[in-house]
Amino acid sequence: MIVYLGMPKCASTWIWGKIKHNFNYKGVKEPHTLVERGEPNNTLIDFSTNNWSMDSSTAKKIDVNVTNYIFITRDPIELAISYYKQTAMPGEAFNDFVHSLVKTKLLCFGDIIERWYRLVDRNKILIYDYNKDIAHSQESFLKDLCKELNIIDYDRSIPLQHKISETINKPDLRCDQHLLDILKKQMDKFHNIVQ
Repeated sequence: MIVYLGMPKCASTWIWGKIKHNFNYKGVKEPHTLVERGEPNNTLIDFSTNNWSMDSSTAKKIDVNVTNYIFITRDPIELAISYYKQTAMPGEAFNDFVHSLVKTKLLCFGDIIERWYRLVDRNKILIYDYNKDIAHSQESFLKDLCKELNIIDYDRSIPLQHKISETINKPDLRCDQHLLDILKKQMDKFHNIVQ
C-alpha cells in the first residue's frame, strides 16, 4: 500500500492524476478513512491530505502493509497563502489563519517528520520539497517517484505543465514575526532530521 502523508496544497491531486492508472483502484483520491475511522478503505493507495495527522496506533497498525509513504513539504508561507485562499472563513485575518495552522501542527514539518520517523520505518518515507523537486522539475520528479514506488510509468496523455500549481492572483499576505520564527524553527528541525 502507498500512503500519501501530506501535505495539502503540495500537488497531491496532480500526482494522483499522473499515477492512478497504475493501480486497480476506482475509488476516490482522498477517502480519509485512516484519520476518521482508523482503517484503510483499500489495500493499494490512499492520497488523503490529512494522513499526516492519523492516530499513532493506526499508523503502527497499517505500517506492515505500507510499501511507501509520500511526504511533500512546501515553503510554509506559500502553502498557507494557497490554503488560506481556498479555506479561510470570510473576514479571517491571515495571521490568525497561520496561527491556527501552527496550533494544529499542519505547518510544523519538523514535528511531523520527527513523529513519523518514530512511528514507522523511516526508509519507507519518500520526502520531496514542492519548491525544489516538483514546481519546475515535473518530469524528473515523476520519473523518480515511479522508480521509488516501483510502478511502470506516469500518465503521459496530458502534457506536463511548466508550473503544476500556482496561487493565482497571489495576495501579499504577512504574518507576525513570532509565527515566522516558529516556522523557521520547524523548517530547521525538519532539515536536521532528514539530512
